[in-house]
Amino acid sequence: MIRKLSFAAGVAAVAVAILPPLSGVAAQLFSAHMAQHLLLIAVAAPLLAASRAFESLQRFAAVRKLTQPVTAWVGFVGIFLFWHWPTAFQWAARNEATILLEHASILFAALLFWSVALSSRGQAWLSYGARALFVMTAAVVTDLPGVIMLFAPRAICVMPGENAPAFGITPLEDQQIAGLLMWVPANLVFFGTATWLFALWISDTHKHSSQVTT
Repeated sequence: MIRKLSFAAGVAAVAVAILPPLSGVAAQLFSAHMAQHLLLIAVAAPLLAASRAFESLQRFAAVRKLTQPVTAWVGFVGIFLFWHWPTAFQWAARNEATILLEHASILFAALLFWSVALSSRGQAWLSYGARALFVMTAAVVTDLPGVIMLFAPRAICVMPGENAPAFGITPLEDQQIAGLLMWVPANLVFFGTATWLFALWISDTHKHSSQVTT
């Protein structure tokens, strides 16, 4: 039941991210565009991964290769950084097909990433402690664009149809809000998950030590 609810919530998060009204606002506000990314990466993907629906595909060799820890980490971080490069997301925003490509690739990479981090014990490539580091290191690297957006002295990340004044803010303020979204809510998810995994690792280590001493 919990897995079904997790899957349904993940699908709902994808719908909120890519459909109106958020998609319409995202064409005018960079911060709304980043909110779409945040929903896909930090809400939809972990919920879908937690539902274990993706694990049924592990019987395919290609999927097993993609969900190896190094491949999943590099793929997620690489795609994340690429789509937060102004030239890339501005190019994608000019066409419905490329917008779909951007969102689909971000969701797929995030799903691979979270499938490793939240894998069940039988499917796990890594221990809980290693998975905590897996998540934390990705969080640190993916923080970089948010830091740049927040502290840049001018607006360098704007949408092609940027219309921040219509919402009562400047393009620079819009960019700063986007940076805060990437920095604070995203880190709550990443570091919260890493802390939980670290606690599981400590618990497992303690149980193992107790069994050895007895």
